[in-house]
Amino acid sequence: MACFLRTFVRLGPVIVNMRLLGGSVATTAPSSTPFPMDEYQHADNHHHGTRQSMTNAGQNRLGLRFREAREARGISLAQASSETRIIQRYLAALENGEYHHLPGDVYARGFIRNYAQYLNLPADELIDLYRIERGASTPIRIVPAAVPPRRNTIFLPSLWTVILVVLALVVIGYLTLNALGLTTINSTSVSGGATTTLAIATPTLLATPTAQPTNPDGSVPSPINPLATPTVTITPTQDVPVQVVLRIDGGSSWLQVLVDGQNTIEGIQNNGWTQTFSAQQTIQVKAGNAAVVEVIHNGKPPVRMGAPNQVVTTIYTPN
Repeated sequence: MACFLRTFVRLGPVIVNMRLLGGSVATTAPSSTPFPMDEYQHADNHHHGTRQSMTNAGQNRLGLRFREAREARGISLAQASSETRIIQRYLAALENGEYHHLPGDVYARGFIRNYAQYLNLPADELIDLYRIERGASTPIRIVPAAVPPRRNTIFLPSLWTVILVVLALVVIGYLTLNALGLTTINSTSVSGGATTTLAIATPTLLATPTAQPTNPDGSVPSPINPLATPTVTITPTQDVPVQVVLRIDGGSSWLQVLVDGQNTIEGIQNNGWTQTFSAQQTIQVKAGNAAVVEVIHNGKPPVRMGAPNQVVTTIYTPN
């Protein structure tokens, strides 16, 4: 009996430990090797994303051509946006094949054409490629503005208002040039012309005396005419080698006259205007409507300078 008790005391703790160890193993065994569902789903999602990227890259040939052409020229997306005036996010959408981010089909084709011309690419070919890729992918939808635009309360002139203002400015400019031309003609003297001196004798009125005066020698002086006729003396100061008479007949024309290199007149002359110019060497005449300008050179028969609305420049010399 004593031997049995000693054996039980020795083996008892061992048996208890074995039971405890067996319960622990049984408890933790089912959860020690679970099926890796999370890792499987993650791997599957990664593989699906890779296949999707490869599919998009295969369909986005338009964007690849844009990106390769831009990078070959060393142009950044911001620089291309600034120089083409296309918003940068729209250029990025074209290069990435994200056509649903574009405002609409008409705008998209306009962006493609402008971007292709900017990068020296065939625009029509890229537009056809865009139509193919658009048909193979999700149809493009029009993205409405997030915030409706507010109406501008500032007055915007209509087209008729702009036209009337422009016409008014043209009329005012024409009248101003015409007035300046007449003022120039009236205030400019013709250099080199023959100068005449008018000497007018002042008439002297003498009343007939009642008595005939006598000279110291006793003779009667001859009677004096009561009214002396005024005399006009024209004295040319110098010879004029070149003389040109200009006359506007049948319309109006812009004229510029240089007498011996000096600008004498410049402006619009109307129908009926005429003036004589004299010079020592040359007279240069430039007409904006040569058909209405009549010229008489050194007493020769009058001739027209040219055809209607033709700009003609002629230099007249002594010969």
